[in-house]
Amino acid sequence: MSGSGSQAGESGRNRPKTAATLAALGLVAATGLICGAVALRNPATVVAREHRRGVAPTAAAVAGTGSARGDDAPDPEPRATTAEPEAPPARTEPARAQATELENAEAAGIAALRALVERYPEDPPVVRALALAQGREKAFADALSTTKRLFEIAPEETGNDQVEQLILRIANGPPDVALTALDLMAKHMGSRGPDLLYEVVTGARFGDYPRDHASRLLHESSVRQLASPALIIADDLRRLSGCPTKAQLATARREGDVRALHYVKHWLTPHRCATNRRRTCIKCGSLHKDLRAAASAIEKRRNEKAAAAASASAPAAP
Repeated sequence: MSGSGSQAGESGRNRPKTAATLAALGLVAATGLICGAVALRNPATVVAREHRRGVAPTAAAVAGTGSARGDDAPDPEPRATTAEPEAPPARTEPARAQATELENAEAAGIAALRALVERYPEDPPVVRALALAQGREKAFADALSTTKRLFEIAPEETGNDQVEQLILRIANGPPDVALTALDLMAKHMGSRGPDLLYEVVTGARFGDYPRDHASRLLHESSVRQLASPALIIADDLRRLSGCPTKAQLATARREGDVRALHYVKHWLTPHRCATNRRRTCIKCGSLHKDLRAAASAIEKRRNEKAAAAASASAPAAP
């Protein structure tokens, strides 16, 4: 009896421990099921659902989306929105003076022309008229300043014959304004400027001072870069004290114009021989064939150019 009673007591005491153990095991199992479900749940779905609910996704959920795609997969770049390019603003044409306004200002004099330039600062005919009027009044410094402004607003004015003659006249004037005129040719007239410098160098009406300075400018690399090939070979031939090389004559044959032809013909002209004054000799006799070839090619180009100009100026047949 006593033995069976003690066993029953021990069984009663062990029953609470067994229940607690089972409860603990159940809790562990439930926790494992929940963790497994969370681990198996698609993080991207979590983020999407939280966005729909208006809840900010957790950092773990956002980070999980990367794991769902693959740890090394880069985030998708945002799709670029293509915006229509804005059209550039339309450039407004500068104001132009009426023909009668310009005529009246020219008749009134420099003051009226200067006032008209203030009203129409980008009108080439108005600015040109002021420069020419200043030149006629021998206000040379003002005329050159106005001419420079004219070339800035209208580079094509560098080919205007009246403007060119004005600059050449000033270049042959007092040294201070002559230097300004020559500098204007070298730096602000494009390829036309070196041509005018060459005209100063070779023109009989110009004094030694402008000729020497123009010659130095023509030899500068910045000016030669603006010059045409025809001018460069002509100036190279001009500077020779002896006979040209075959390479120079080949260039003259290919690129030369009437300016190079002047020197080629000079070398082809017979002179008194140095050894026998009774005879005539060609100065560069060994280059006679090359000189003749260069002269023929240049003359042919000149004639073709003249024929083309005459054809272009001829009135059309009815």
